[in-house]
Amino acid sequence: MNWKVLRRLPAVRRGIFVSVNLLAVALFYLIFIEPVRRIVAEGAEAVAERRQTLARYEAVVEHEQQIQDYARQVTNINASGELIDGDSEGVINANLQARLMSIAEASHVTVRSIQMLPEKEFHGVTLVGARIEISGNYVNIHELARAIEGESPLLIITAAALRNNRDFWMATPESELELEAHFDVFGGAPQKGRR
Repeated sequence: MNWKVLRRLPAVRRGIFVSVNLLAVALFYLIFIEPVRRIVAEGAEAVAERRQTLARYEAVVEHEQQIQDYARQVTNINASGELIDGDSEGVINANLQARLMSIAEASHVTVRSIQMLPEKEFHGVTLVGARIEISGNYVNIHELARAIEGESPLLIITAAALRNNRDFWMATPESELELEAHFDVFGGAPQKGRR
């Protein structure tokens, strides 16, 4: 008999035993422990996200009084007619154009065109605008400018240009001089119409 082979046999068995046990522990970890660990980690992430959401809601609640004051202020402004009324952007633009047309008719000037201008932001308020191109005598154009900025809703002329159609040398009284003008007019729009 070979004694060396007999001595090696228990060491091989021990190695196989240790390998099988290590494999069993690894399988147990992969099948039972790792899924539980993942579930716990995902739950911790979900709790962290909910805490962030709760913190945002708490910040809003802290400013609730300011938000309500601002809402009341906007409602008061809307009630006094300082903003261009409308439930959508198209209605607000149409109301602005209609207001400019009625002011122009009352001022006895000829409207050549009205075109919408890009919106502007001013201290958190959305301003909608239009360019009105007109012709008429000096007195009527001056009356139009005063009426635009003097009546509700609150409208502001941000740019204006006048030009004379007649030859400089032609002698006519100033009141009969035919002028062309354009005004860029902006007015505030309520937030409910900004969808």
